[in-house]
Amino acid sequence: MKSFMLAPALFLATGLLVVGADGSALGQRQKDKEKEKIKEKLKGKGKKEGAAKGAKDLRRAFDGITDLTQLPPAGKEATRVLDHAKRFYREAVRQYQVEPRPSAELAVAAKDAVRGLEHMRRAAARPVPGLPEPPTENVPPFGGPKRKGPPPADAREDAERGPWSEALNALTEARERLTDVESGSAINGLARDFLDSAKAVYRQARTAYESGDYRRSAELARAAEAWAHVPEHLERAGWEGIRTPGLAPPPKAKGSGAPPPPPLLKE
Repeated sequence: MKSFMLAPALFLATGLLVVGADGSALGQRQKDKEKEKIKEKLKGKGKKEGAAKGAKDLRRAFDGITDLTQLPPAGKEATRVLDHAKRFYREAVRQYQVEPRPSAELAVAAKDAVRGLEHMRRAAARPVPGLPEPPTENVPPFGGPKRKGPPPADAREDAERGPWSEALNALTEARERLTDVESGSAINGLARDFLDSAKAVYRQARTAYESGDYRRSAELARAAEAWAHVPEHLERAGWEGIRTPGLAPPPKAKGSGAPPPPPLLKE
């Protein structure tokens, strides 16, 4: 009698285990589906945010190139870099719809090239008569919170703050950035050109510093730091400038034309 009653009990227990296992499996599948939905939502959001940032960088690069073309910095180096910036920008526009990620990297490369050129132009600007330099008592002598690692061996930790502080800060950051880039992967093509240009401008910045032209030194050092970012973005974009530069594609026409402007103001 005991054995007869034991069998149904075992059967019921086994059935409960099966149901429990099935229920767990169903619950896990539901959780997995919800996770996939969240991932897809975040992925779509990331794409939109990436596209928005890419468009913003393209606009900044476009404005900078337009401005620099009207009043470019002097020198063959600056002319060559401006031509490269135009190539990066054109290629970024060409890839904007089909390859958003490389397009975004090329847009930033163009923006950094422009940023360096703007500092080059400021370095060559003449001082404004009667306009004193800004105070430097709150400028740290070395990189401040952004700086990583020790300062260069030829710099003094106990240097007093003075008119040289901003230039020394900029030189330190530029040197660190150049060292990081050179210690990375192999650099070739246009990336190598930009790295060489950045190193050349850094040397000019050191020369200006040693001669006491601290404002010029700081601007040149910032130009070197900006150009030292370009190789990284070119590597991420996987673009070596093989494509022949050409005009950016014209924007697609929408409808029959542009909408009318706002009404005139009353006179």
